[in-house]
Amino acid sequence: MARPAPLPGQLASELHALADYDTSGDPQAALNRIDALLAKARKTRGLDPVDLLLADATRGEALFWLGRYAEALAVFRRFDAEMTARGQPMTPRRADIVNNIGSALSSLGKLDEAHGYKQRALAIAEEISGPGSSEYAAALYGLAVIDYRRGLPLEAIPKVEQALAISRAAAERTGTNLENPAIYGITLSTLRIQAGDSASAVDAARDAASWAEARLGKGHRITLASLNALGAALNDAGLYGRATPILRRALDLRMANPSPDQRDVGYSLNALAYSLDLAGFSEEARPFYERSAAIFEALPPSGQSMSGANIFGQIARIARDDGETETALALYRKALALARRNAASPDDPEVLWAEFSLAKMLNLTGDPKSALALLDHVNAGYAKRAQAANLDRISGLALRGLIDARQGDPVGALERLKPVLATLREHLLDRASPAAGSVRLRDQASGLFVLESRVALAAGDMETAFGALQMAGMGDLQTAFGGAGPYRGGHGPEAEEAIRAYRNEAAELRALRRERDRATGDGQSLSPDAAEKLAASETRLVRLDAEIARLVPGHTALSSLAPAGLIATRAHLRGDQAVLLYGQDAEGLVVLAVTRGGIASALVPVTPRRLLDLQRRLRGSIEEGVLTDGRSAFDRQAAHELYTLLFPTPIARAVHDREELAVLAQGTLAALPFDLLVTAPPRGSDSDPQALRETPWLVRTHAVGTLISASTLSSGTSRRAGRRGFVGIGAPVLRNPDADASDAVATVVSALPGLPSLPGAGNELAAMAATFRGERRLLLGSGATEAAVKAAPLDRAGVIAFATHGLVGGAYRNMLEPALVLTPPADAGGSEDGLLTASEIARLKLDADWVILSACDTSAGDSENAPTYSGLAQAFISAGARSLLLSHWPVRDDVASRLTLATVKGARGHTRRAEALRRAQLDVLGDRSVAGAAHPAIWAPFVLVGN
Repeated sequence: MARPAPLPGQLASELHALADYDTSGDPQAALNRIDALLAKARKTRGLDPVDLLLADATRGEALFWLGRYAEALAVFRRFDAEMTARGQPMTPRRADIVNNIGSALSSLGKLDEAHGYKQRALAIAEEISGPGSSEYAAALYGLAVIDYRRGLPLEAIPKVEQALAISRAAAERTGTNLENPAIYGITLSTLRIQAGDSASAVDAARDAASWAEARLGKGHRITLASLNALGAALNDAGLYGRATPILRRALDLRMANPSPDQRDVGYSLNALAYSLDLAGFSEEARPFYERSAAIFEALPPSGQSMSGANIFGQIARIARDDGETETALALYRKALALARRNAASPDDPEVLWAEFSLAKMLNLTGDPKSALALLDHVNAGYAKRAQAANLDRISGLALRGLIDARQGDPVGALERLKPVLATLREHLLDRASPAAGSVRLRDQASGLFVLESRVALAAGDMETAFGALQMAGMGDLQTAFGGAGPYRGGHGPEAEEAIRAYRNEAAELRALRRERDRATGDGQSLSPDAAEKLAASETRLVRLDAEIARLVPGHTALSSLAPAGLIATRAHLRGDQAVLLYGQDAEGLVVLAVTRGGIASALVPVTPRRLLDLQRRLRGSIEEGVLTDGRSAFDRQAAHELYTLLFPTPIARAVHDREELAVLAQGTLAALPFDLLVTAPPRGSDSDPQALRETPWLVRTHAVGTLISASTLSSGTSRRAGRRGFVGIGAPVLRNPDADASDAVATVVSALPGLPSLPGAGNELAAMAATFRGERRLLLGSGATEAAVKAAPLDRAGVIAFATHGLVGGAYRNMLEPALVLTPPADAGGSEDGLLTASEIARLKLDADWVILSACDTSAGDSENAPTYSGLAQAFISAGARSLLLSHWPVRDDVASRLTLATVKGARGHTRRAEALRRAQLDVLGDRSVAGAAHPAIWAPFVLVGN
């Protein structure tokens, strides 16, 4: 039956237009407008009754977007009944409302009834619009959501993928329902996170964000939701530094609305808090969590988001880590109550998460019986809804193993736990898997391997405990070392070319991904050409890896990230060496000391907050010492308390006569300068230079280095034999850029002249070069340019030293990655800017036993809140360096020169590098002629990383 034309007049026209009105962008404003029009329309005669019904149905959609599902359902049912009574034909718009009935029922937890409506909507859409229509896609998507709410995400994913493909094609063809592809993409990203596929989740969310911004606008509610989804996916992938600015932007855009939807604000606050939390800023995150929790708690049950339960759980975890046990327990119980109240299914992922979190806390507080009662349901639920490598599924099974071990069956518990974690281990060690290069490896999976080490120690299985702590301590340097980075020559020109190409491609891919995330954070879409380049780079990297495997015998073993074996490691240790491994979780520390003669272990109960506070006290003392040139006090009590935690009695006894310690640690412990730990209660004043000189620092008895991987010990990796060359680069000449310099360049380079000069850098490098007998090359002053560095035969150098400034990513606007400062080109209009960035470093062709970075803060991460060693250090390892001398904090020029030169000279003979560094540090510490030398900020800036 044909629709009558609307009566003349503005009201009739506006009422007629409401049939296709998109309420998803600002549902409250839409509801206000519709209510005002309907109020006028009901007082006006002669209006089309079908227009009135359709306008009311659109009002129901606004109610739905506001979370008022019961009210929306009543409106949709009334529309369907009235249209049936009037004998109106089934149209695509009417089919939409039938589908909406199913959506409202689904949101209210009435899944069986919802499923019937969705099936009916699917059949109607196929008949009247065809399987390529947006109506068909919407019904299919609705069925997928029901699968998800029934706890079947793996069944939901293919339906959402199909619905997304159909809806994109239909939207591009018709120009209508433009919001649907973004909504489906957001859901697909969430489902992939639930299934444990964080890399694909990032791709889905990024596509959704790009679509929404291009077609709905930057301020649209769905656009902001897609940015939140992208931030969540990046967080799940461990890319916190990239997630945080995207989530801050989403929150700012929401708050710019004069009347923002409170649920949406709550979502954004929670997402930003989670990103900050994962990046290590839990204190900054907690207020955002609490604001979000207050919003969701104030909503009526029908408007409650499942995220409300998650938020209370996150606050509980922070309280737990701070030692607030009773507060944490109460918050975990509250989170579970909220999840159960709002869930459509007892197997809803948020219910399972809340049950697991409470079980973990109950076990921690000594109530394993209550914990097991919850875990039985958790593990059964995850078995139905998640893949074997899903971290949530593995976490539940692992916690069950720990409880079983402590209830008297450690051997049986370990045997059941090994195959569970083997799936995760295999997934993370796969170099072709995106997870292998992710911070997620350390921050999210590491706790599971620490748990495995606890069970293994209870079972007396030292081999498994040793492997588990290596997995727990695996981070950015390890994954860089596990690529094509550590290869030496000798495999032939074809293989060397493939390895060089692999390194270049890996660096190119990192740069493309960084640019893609920057564009998204700035509200821009990746161009089709850039997207095509990124996809092609990913394909080429897989092909090159296969090519190296063909050309290099044992490539898989050489580049494997797999943990070293205990027997092989002990066999390669000298009698004066020890390897220390540290694992950290909510219960405290697990410590292993491995020597040629045996292995010692210790469990140290300490809250994460206590450990972090001690490290912050040390860092604060160091920062003060840097600012005062060593004239301030140093918190030796914190250094001693840390020593007692990190070297409990069994560990201290095992290493007391070992001169050299190699440390493999995780998280913030990886950045801890062990040299300045105090081995006995300090005497005298912390500000007295003489008391500082007489302090029993760990450096007095042990030379300490940081391991890249224990596998370098068991593989027998060592320095290249024979004479090898030296290259020294530094002492840059800093000048103002030309006025024509682009903004992206000038933003960074214009700040370079403000950096302090390095008067001793050239002499330092020249003195280093004099200690080498092989080929020596110096790139100094005006010769220390990007072009000169890239053209130099660096692969012929066994030792490469940089004496210049190091910059952290994000230190300047448009500076996306860390860099070393070189001499800027005279013509600033070219491609060079005087900064050798991490991605450029990774493309260099190195074969260096040792790279020395006598620059500021060269151990820092990719950006200001990135993991330690994820920046310049990772780039040099990727390029082919096997060990590094890095600085933990800014180093005074005269001290940097003295320490590095003495270390290089000392290591040229039979003295090992760690011992050479130790002697250089003690020499500075004892020299009264060096200003502030007694303070660790002056004598302890460097760390030796690698073999």
